[in-house]
Amino acid sequence: MTLNPRTTSPCAPTLVIDGSGSAVFAGVLGQDGKWLAISEQDGTPLESLFPTVEATLKIAQLSLSDLRSFIYCEGPGSVLGLRLCAMAIETWSRLNPESAHYYAYNSLQLTAALICVDTPNLDNALLVSDWKKGAWNAVKINQGQPGPTEVADDAMIADWTGPLYHLPQRKGWQKPPTGATTVEYCPQRLAEALNRLKPTEDVELYASGINVFQKWTPERHRAPN
Repeated sequence: MTLNPRTTSPCAPTLVIDGSGSAVFAGVLGQDGKWLAISEQDGTPLESLFPTVEATLKIAQLSLSDLRSFIYCEGPGSVLGLRLCAMAIETWSRLNPESAHYYAYNSLQLTAALICVDTPNLDNALLVSDWKKGAWNAVKINQGQPGPTEVADDAMIADWTGPLYHLPQRKGWQKPPTGATTVEYCPQRLAEALNRLKPTEDVELYASGINVFQKWTPERHRAPN
């Protein structure tokens, strides 16, 4: 019988990989939703991803052919890390078709959900992470519930009057917002928020916005008056 990932929870054992932050995280979840193994390595994703996964599977005493589903971070975060994880999952699931069931989670929404666990009844709060100069990925928290991931600009953040949190994910364009509380990214706590998993047909990454390409004009760039 072929499983429909849209109507079933992840089949164990499940490989979790997350390349959104400054370190690559990998873990294996068992049938009871508990970790069979977790590993984390600092360094560039290209160098760290495969050793981290290999170490995790070794601890769990499993091989790639034993896996039955994948849980991945869709972003936002390190573009290189997220794309490398996506390509790896797609390759492994083609080599082992029985594992080709995918579930995604959003790094900001996971962090916001964990903030709500640690701070019950939190209201009118904002969690942000760096996207590009003058713009941030953001999740609003109202009445203890995270909202969708959206884009916030500097003016919105400067005018924010409620609790403000900052999630460092990569080397950014800008300093953390003034007055923001820095929070740690904890993919190892994913088991506390499995209800936030989203089944996907393929490995689909989060996009903060639409790229806009401008036509090049052969003119010297001048400083504004």
